[in-house]
Amino acid sequence: MSVIRTIAIVILSISFALFVALFGRLPIFRRTPVAFLHRLLWKHIPNGFIAVDDRVTDRRITRSLARTGDYLMNEAHPLVLIFFVLLQVISELLFIPAAWGRLSTSQIVALPPLVLAPLVFLYLSTTTSSNITAQNHRSSMLAYPYDYALFHPGYFCSTCRHAKPPRSKHCSLCKACVQKQDHHCIWINNCVGRNNYLWFNLLLVSIAVLLAYGAILGYLVLDAQLQQRFVPAALTKGSLTAKRWSTTMTWSDFANCWAWVISREWRIGAVMMLAVMSCPLAVAFLIYHVYLLWAGMTTNESAKWGEWKEDIADGMAYRAEMRRIRESYPPLPEDVEPREEQVRWPAGVRAKWWMIRTKNGKPPMKKIVGEASHTDPDQPKEEPDERWVKVKSIAEVENLYDLGFWDNLVDGLFNRG
Repeated sequence: MSVIRTIAIVILSISFALFVALFGRLPIFRRTPVAFLHRLLWKHIPNGFIAVDDRVTDRRITRSLARTGDYLMNEAHPLVLIFFVLLQVISELLFIPAAWGRLSTSQIVALPPLVLAPLVFLYLSTTTSSNITAQNHRSSMLAYPYDYALFHPGYFCSTCRHAKPPRSKHCSLCKACVQKQDHHCIWINNCVGRNNYLWFNLLLVSIAVLLAYGAILGYLVLDAQLQQRFVPAALTKGSLTAKRWSTTMTWSDFANCWAWVISREWRIGAVMMLAVMSCPLAVAFLIYHVYLLWAGMTTNESAKWGEWKEDIADGMAYRAEMRRIRESYPPLPEDVEPREEQVRWPAGVRAKWWMIRTKNGKPPMKKIVGEASHTDPDQPKEEPDERWVKVKSIAEVENLYDLGFWDNLVDGLFNRG
């Protein structure tokens, strides 16, 4: 029993630590224990280790680990991808041969597609690039309109040396700007973006289904083993109702029976436990990306909206009607800011407001020159620009890329470059 408990605690701890590491920076977890644990994991513990190493080895260990960490975190490498594939393949090699003789025909028939689907979608997610190149830059510029909140025209990537298309982001690991960049996923050694978002979501679905099926299948096989051990068929022969092996058992006895069968069938038991404890994490990933589709956002944009929410709460956000701002700021050249009619996005769905942040929370100023200044005509005067209105709530801000769940789903999964 203690061995099973130890395995369960280890797997659950790894799953939780992975969840904190990957999701701890999301806006939804700010000012929560998850955010604190993320800072503890990525900031406080490393800083404490550096302080100790500085005294003991003059940072020799830290420098060595820094080089390794720089490679792992700042270079595109297949190590996690290889681990991911090996974990699935080894688990299947342990589980399937051990359970094969006790599976029904329908259970066996379901195995090949469930086993192959994650590998196929993993391959497609890994090999499909959403990088912006000289050849597809123009089409990337026309895929989405600028919303003048998260994305403004006129910005150039300092590395790629081209105008940044709406919803794009430069990835330091891929060393390229990525169309509709969601995030860089270490599990696929690639950025999740416009071209592989469909494959990535199908990967999440297939992994969640495979883990759930493996957990259920393992339970059925081991439960049948317990039934045969404690209530042989000969004992219930002629009975109208089959007696369950767990009937009248205490929770302690129930746990001990499962510990016994898992230790006896350790290949099936270990994989079943891994599936049971990993499935919630896979489902959480899937639910989060369904939420992003529902909200018309990417992971990158979700973080940006979180920053806007804090700036609005601090009273530093202002907006102005686009038609009034255009009086002072006409559109940029077409290669930097495409005309509205050129953008392949639903007609009429364009930015109506221009969003800005101010450093001190005061509204933008405008200069009054000449007679209107009511002072020295040669001395310009500054006064608040009445076109800019303070934003009091994030509810006042429109997400231009949210077309409703169905249209968001179609765009997110099938609008590929």
